[in-house]
Amino acid sequence: MKLLLVFPLLSLFFFCSASCEVIKALPGQPANVGFKQYSGYILVQPQHGRALFYYFVEADSANPLANPLTLWLNGGPGCSSLGFGAFMEHGPFQPREDGHLVKNQYSWNLESNMLYLESPIGVGFSYSNTSSDYLGLNDATTAKDNMQFLLNWFEEFPQYRNSDLYLSGESYAGHYIPQLADLILDYNKRFSGRPIKLKAIALGNPLLDPDISVINAEFLWSHGVISDETLLLSKTVCNASRHLKESIHQNLSKECIHVLNKLEEEMGSYTDPGDLILPICFSPTLLGQTFFQGTHNRLHWKQLAMSSAVANDPCRVDEIRQYLNTPKVQESLHANTTHLSSVWEFCGGHLSYQRDSIGINIIPLLSKLLKRSIPVLLFNGDQDSKIPLTQTRIIANMLAKELKLVPFGSYAPWYDKKQVGGWTQSFGKVRRGQNLTFLTFATVRGAAHEVPYTSPLQALTLFQAFLRRSLLPLNRV
Repeated sequence: MKLLLVFPLLSLFFFCSASCEVIKALPGQPANVGFKQYSGYILVQPQHGRALFYYFVEADSANPLANPLTLWLNGGPGCSSLGFGAFMEHGPFQPREDGHLVKNQYSWNLESNMLYLESPIGVGFSYSNTSSDYLGLNDATTAKDNMQFLLNWFEEFPQYRNSDLYLSGESYAGHYIPQLADLILDYNKRFSGRPIKLKAIALGNPLLDPDISVINAEFLWSHGVISDETLLLSKTVCNASRHLKESIHQNLSKECIHVLNKLEEEMGSYTDPGDLILPICFSPTLLGQTFFQGTHNRLHWKQLAMSSAVANDPCRVDEIRQYLNTPKVQESLHANTTHLSSVWEFCGGHLSYQRDSIGINIIPLLSKLLKRSIPVLLFNGDQDSKIPLTQTRIIANMLAKELKLVPFGSYAPWYDKKQVGGWTQSFGKVRRGQNLTFLTFATVRGAAHEVPYTSPLQALTLFQAFLRRSLLPLNRV
């Protein structure tokens, strides 16, 4: 059965070249912008009319082709890289309440060409003309669509086909990014043409193994958020991993419900588990939106209204939602060109993601990528209790031990503008007298689940080191 949704007609994009997807100027954009922007749809499955929406920002440099290309994915599953990555975290512009955009002085396009992808279908402006497509989404279908998107996007933008490619994302992108990287390497192996020049991957606060990544009671207790009694309950009755697994299989036990209720009662309604120290937004359009719909909602977002306070603006989520639902903005982005009624949302949309994917252990895949000489950066905001830094560090140490990687130096602080940016440890191997870094773990001091949002300067420094495949600054200069 075919279902025409309130999204652009397929034929409008099938023959559209990159030239017709240039963004002349976003509404409210500052004057004298020196880099090009593109956005539109890439068809990934013609028979079903399945298309993914992207926003591409060229590097802010005299010669963008001299800069690498970075593909960014947000998690969820089911959350928008346009809303989170591009407009909330590290894109070139950030909306204000009056609809104007201000330039982000810590934008990642200062270092790289940035490609933001709304994936899978049903997220943001991405869509399918086949209703059944929304019901069978999982990690395998998402990875396949993301791979097809990348191949088709290179046909639209052939000038970037030889660029060094970096993959980065956060949260549930801990699934998306390694799975896409694996498909890229398999593609390079199978086809004799030009390989895709994948150089490294970076995962922020990533969900990697549900048995490890989400364990957070000790972290919450150490921050004074929960009582001794609730810590003991979490250790002996039901921890976050068991709760997540029971949620996946839709068989929550009374014991887990009791522990969860105690934990949420002590945490309170005005604390974001993704950032324990942030102020809240009192926007009437946001307060009361307690949970997103979806199988992973408790992990990804407890209360979006709590999200972040960059430049004294704790309500940016509200401003982004308002901006991206403005008809003139959608027109400039080449999104929803039928002008039919539809609401862009940060998370959720039309999709139903298969629960079993959430329980997949990604650690073996990271090991496989490292064995194939793909460097991996694992970074964590140290105020995130959804995916605590302690758990990501455990995984980094497990990988280093399994692969017999040598620690380069000791676990130590790294610096940004003479201030401690966080702590880091790199692992690798010595070849021909040179230290080759394969695995890096880094924390970002004071940062949240979305590191670039709450700590944009430190995130940019981290990103620069990632692209240069260098150690983070270990000297206070």
